[in-house]
Amino acid sequence: MKITAVETIQLPAHPRHIWVMVHTDEGITGIGEATDKVELTKTAVHNFCAEIILGQNPLQNEKLWAMMYDSANYTGYMGAEMRAMGAVDMALWDIKGKAAGMPVYDILGGKTQDSLRIYNTCISYGNIRDRERFMEDAGELAEDLLKNGIKAMKIWPLDALSTKYNGQYVTREDIRKGLAPFKKIRDAVGDKMEIALECHSRWNMPMAVRVAEELEQYDPMWFEDPIPVDNISCFASLRKKTKLPILASERLATKYQFRELFEKDACDIAMFDVSYCGGITECKKIAAMADAYHLPVTTHNCGSPVMTMVVAHLMISCPNTNGIETVRALYKTFDITDNGVDIRDGHIYLSDRPGFGISLKDEVLNAKDTVRTVTKEARHDQMFAVTGDPWAQSPGDDKAGVIMPE
Repeated sequence: MKITAVETIQLPAHPRHIWVMVHTDEGITGIGEATDKVELTKTAVHNFCAEIILGQNPLQNEKLWAMMYDSANYTGYMGAEMRAMGAVDMALWDIKGKAAGMPVYDILGGKTQDSLRIYNTCISYGNIRDRERFMEDAGELAEDLLKNGIKAMKIWPLDALSTKYNGQYVTREDIRKGLAPFKKIRDAVGDKMEIALECHSRWNMPMAVRVAEELEQYDPMWFEDPIPVDNISCFASLRKKTKLPILASERLATKYQFRELFEKDACDIAMFDVSYCGGITECKKIAAMADAYHLPVTTHNCGSPVMTMVVAHLMISCPNTNGIETVRALYKTFDITDNGVDIRDGHIYLSDRPGFGISLKDEVLNAKDTVRTVTKEARHDQMFAVTGDPWAQSPGDDKAGVIMPE
């Protein structure tokens, strides 16, 4: 089996998402997804990943991941290249599952749980306005989530407080006012709802400690990325200054950055983004590293139903997973896939369909406003992939690049 084409799919209705399809000479196609800064990711998919994987065996996940990583690392491996690698790697695992006639979770070692616990990140999208609801009446939102079987939620009511002084100062009074949604949730439903605080790395160390001290009374599920994660030693120091469980971090990429997080005992829960970290191939290793430190893992996931299924297949195969992030405003409003996401009673259930068991609908792929970009021929020879040296061939050796279908 060989890879014959790499395709990206963009839907005007969902501009922050991009889907990647990898095609083979045996008619098997795999799908992956990336989010945010999609034009940069698209360029990396076609001008970086495609020129490395075209003509290669899609079942050789480890080899292809290493080739892409070695090439990206020539100029720094984080960012668009890593997101592109992540989406491509997902598609390769989808191909592997379909070729074997097995769900991806079985290829990865099988289910470690019958289903996965979910939490709802309260984003607003379409007609589901969970962000406004947690800011206006978080207690009512919590009651609604519980009625739908969801027993854990994530909110970020303090972000606006960080803007006035760039996260360098905030009064205790303002923190208490900002944490009003936590109080409303506890008053409405007590401990029936788990609540996580997302901080988006908004605070310096002293203010993060101050926020933690005010937050402790609400017994949150975790305290997520309160300070920038560019200094792991600071995370380790913060963990000693608070009783709250520290979660880190969707902003780290690859096992190399997570290694330091674990070695410095800097978190209680590890979170990675399957796209940002380069896909399933790398995230399975990060989860195993965390397990060696007896740490649970969860995932960052603000994707469509496709991404949610990718995440679920990976995480259900990891023995130390404590659940996954989902966004009901996304999986309920993206009517783009042949199969939906099976979420019941606060858990996600996976079928035994081959691969990820989910694809974009034909009518979505063939819609007039869908933007499909295909690369069928590598722009450089394989020396670039092997050495990571962009000057390994003479200028002018480029071949035909991106092909736009009519």
